[in-house]
Amino acid sequence: MIFKYTALTAYIGVTVSLGIATFLSPSVYGSLWFFFLWGLFAVVLVAAMVMSKMWRNGGAFLLHLSFLAMLGGGLLTWFTQENGRVKIAPGKEATTFVSEEGLSHSLPVPIVLERFEIVYYPGGEVPRDYVSALLMDGGRRDTVSMNRVVDIEGYRLCQASYGNDGSTVLSVNHDPYGIPLSYAGYVLFTIGGCWLLVARRGRFRSLLRALVVLPLLVVSVLPADAAPKESFPKTAGVPKSTADSLRRQQVVYGGRVVTFNTLARDVVTKLYGNPQFRGLTPEQTVLSFRLFPDVWKDQPLIGIKDKALREALGVKGEYASFSDLFDSVGNYRVPALYFKLGERQHRAIEELDEKAGIILTLLSGKLIVAAPDTPLSESRVSLELLYNSLPLGTLIFILLFSVFILSAGGLLVRRYKEGMHKISVGVLWLALIASVANFAIQWILSERFPVANTYETLQFAVLVIEVLSLLVARREGVLFPLAVLGSGALALVAHLMEMNPVVTPLMPVLHSPWLSLHVSLVMTSYALLGFTFMIALAAVITGDTEGKYYRLSLAMLYPGTWLLGLGIFSGAVWANVSWGQYWSWDPKETWALITLFVYALPLHRSFLRSPRSFHVYLLFAILSIAMTYFGVNYMNSLHAYGN
Repeated sequence: MIFKYTALTAYIGVTVSLGIATFLSPSVYGSLWFFFLWGLFAVVLVAAMVMSKMWRNGGAFLLHLSFLAMLGGGLLTWFTQENGRVKIAPGKEATTFVSEEGLSHSLPVPIVLERFEIVYYPGGEVPRDYVSALLMDGGRRDTVSMNRVVDIEGYRLCQASYGNDGSTVLSVNHDPYGIPLSYAGYVLFTIGGCWLLVARRGRFRSLLRALVVLPLLVVSVLPADAAPKESFPKTAGVPKSTADSLRRQQVVYGGRVVTFNTLARDVVTKLYGNPQFRGLTPEQTVLSFRLFPDVWKDQPLIGIKDKALREALGVKGEYASFSDLFDSVGNYRVPALYFKLGERQHRAIEELDEKAGIILTLLSGKLIVAAPDTPLSESRVSLELLYNSLPLGTLIFILLFSVFILSAGGLLVRRYKEGMHKISVGVLWLALIASVANFAIQWILSERFPVANTYETLQFAVLVIEVLSLLVARREGVLFPLAVLGSGALALVAHLMEMNPVVTPLMPVLHSPWLSLHVSLVMTSYALLGFTFMIALAAVITGDTEGKYYRLSLAMLYPGTWLLGLGIFSGAVWANVSWGQYWSWDPKETWALITLFVYALPLHRSFLRSPRSFHVYLLFAILSIAMTYFGVNYMNSLHAYGN
């Protein structure tokens, strides 16, 4: 009993300390107490494996052994690695690199930079990749670029930065012991988790046999009327026929070649919150503002949600004109408001300044830039126009909330329960079809797996939860409506975020095959683990904490926790091939590790023995996912590109 509480204390201590450390100085990760805490964790883990004779359970043994390997790998990396940077001018030779401490270390061979090149997106000036062509001693030539590492006798060169004089900056990492041991830990974790899931006599397989969860294949049609459109008086501008004739034109936007329709929709939606402004098409609005600025600068086109900011500007209603942002002598008023108003208005002021910048770019003639050629096929252009005309994001969350209302109504009105449930499942199938279509079209248009920003990952999570909701549709009770409500809430958040462009170019570091693997694993795990919150809520509401809900939560926890671990470790490998370090204690990755620890705890039978405590724990565990996914975006994180 004493050991049990010691183990629990060490486990909680590590988890809590990791969370606190993300708000402190990065130097905390090299402090003595931090090493001691992890050392205690390792000792307790070894003792638990020995006392429980864990080697009898192959999957669990490999899974726990993997953490010892990863801790050992991290320790070896900390004490034995060499890392730093080297700057090389074109045609010059480098023989040493400088560490973070300012010490000079020798490279294994001299390196000459033959050329440094920035590769741009077609037709634009947005970088797609950075490439350094190197010549090494012995005549060997090789290329370093983002997500392409060159290994020279164990010294790994990664593209880090560059100079305005054509020079390149490479990061250098020499870690011959820590990386292999850490990677071995990742492999052990993968094998151990897979073993636990497929073992015939394992706990997970027995849970599945008890649940017998099968999808309910029912298709139904629910008529839906389009939402009424807000009526505005017509505003003078470019004729619709003229604007429509330009909607298929190919322009350079965000580093890519797209249709003018895409650019116009994004701009007007960003400014106004809706692609239609007073009955005018997006093309009409953008062209009219560009051609008749003296008239359009007084149009209330700029949406401002913050009331205090509107009052400071003297704006009546929710929209301001471009003229409202300047005083009587033409001075720009927005920067002064940043100091005049409180911190709560800073974000709103920054958004307003961004919108003003878009209009200024439009008026300067730099926003609408014709593509130098026409690389998009007619079919690709037609698909893009079709996607822009289909309100799939809006349709998805409306369908999901309709499913919730129907399924919840069936629980309240028992007489029509069966019929309403069939209809709700049919509508859910429609929502799933819309989600798949939305995801597939984005994939085609962006020419990448669409999980590179918050909007796209939310849509992916919605798709996964929709599938899970269909799998539990046959089960009676409140779980089905709660699951659909959760996916509908995520879809609504995604819809609200759709005010920003959703098909944008990637930063060079995101051009990697590891992106789709890493994000898919993490978001699928979040969907499974988030589903346990809905199950726990259903269990607490109904009072059925020991039966089907308990087994279903466990069935979600096993794969969800394992997939989260795989997502974290695939991200570590990605980081290693991108900038030479597999772990940097970045807030995003640290909180992902915390989330893994939080959800791994209830899988240990010696803790949370009470089913009710188990479900209450899962109700609060969701906070770790919320912090990992949303909270750390407000911290100084290397993962800012995912916002």
